[in-house]
Formats: sequence, structure tokens, C-alpha cells
Amino acid sequence: MVKSTDKIQRWCGTFRAAVLGISGIVFSFLAYQLAINGQVRYVEGESFDLLWQSEQASNGVLFGLSVPLLAGMLLNVYWIIRLLKLFSNGQFFHHSCYICYQGFIWTKIALVLYSSGLTFSLDYWYHTLYHSNQVVLKIPFGELMTLGLFAVVAYLLKAAKEIEDENKEFI
Repeated sequence: MVKSTDKIQRWCGTFRAAVLGISGIVFSFLAYQLAINGQVRYVEGESFDLLWQSEQASNGVLFGLSVPLLAGMLLNVYWIIRLLKLFSNGQFFHHSCYICYQGFIWTKIALVLYSSGLTFSLDYWYHTLYHSNQVVLKIPFGELMTLGLFAVVAYLLKAAKEIEDENKEFI
């Protein structure tokens, strides 16, 4: 059991380093695209790109609207790194792990909802400027259901750990 725990801890440490490296590369690419090419590459949606290229829309306002998406991505990377650090220290069922799970899930839910609202708002903004028929509200129901399921599973794992701790105290 000790060997497999040590192996899991080493893998988590390695995976943590890989996540840090890949995240660094991705965020460097996004910064390069913004600073050198003047393009925002982390916002999905045709309306954003069309408004970004338009003379009638402010790129500063568009960038400001996109900042919560970037902040959410950074926050999700933080939750993953923190969780993997706990795992690499052998704290697999610690209360802090539950906080990381919940933080990641709620951040992801907030990102999905904000992204849907942003896409709708940008479509409407583009529609008012150019009178196109692109206004669509997209709600990724399947992704929200999956994230909700993850939240329930995280809660059940926490409750199971609490029951196990109570049983150990009783014995």
C-alpha cells in the first residue's frame, strides 16, 4: 500500500509540473497574440471577432468583457495545481481537497454561465450595430449537468470521509 501511495504522489507531482508547464505555454501564447497580433484568442464566438475588427466597437470594452474569462481560466489552473500539490503530499481526502474540488467546479460553472451571457450580449451588440440575425442564447445544458454531478460526487466523497473518520473514532 505504501508503494502505491508513493507512486501516486510522484505521479501527481509530475502531473502538477506538466500542468504548470502547459499552462505557462498557453498563457504565453495568449499574451503574445494580444500584445503582438492584437487578437484575443480565448473568447469563442464569431461576434466577438467581428466586433473586435469593427471600427464602431471599442476594443478596450471588449477586452474588459473578456477579462473574467481569462481570470476564470487562471483560477481553474490554480485549483488544479493546489489539488495536485495536496495529492503529491499524500493528502488525498483532506478537507482542503474538497475545497479545491468545489472551487474548481463552481469556477467552471461560473465560466460556462458567463460565457453564455457574454456570447448572447455580443451577438445582440453586433445585431444592433449591423442588423444581423445572429442573436442566440446558447446554454450548454449537458456541461452544466456534468458539473452539477461532479459537485454531488465531491460532496458524497466528503460525507463518506466524515463517516469513515467517525467510525474510526468509535472503534
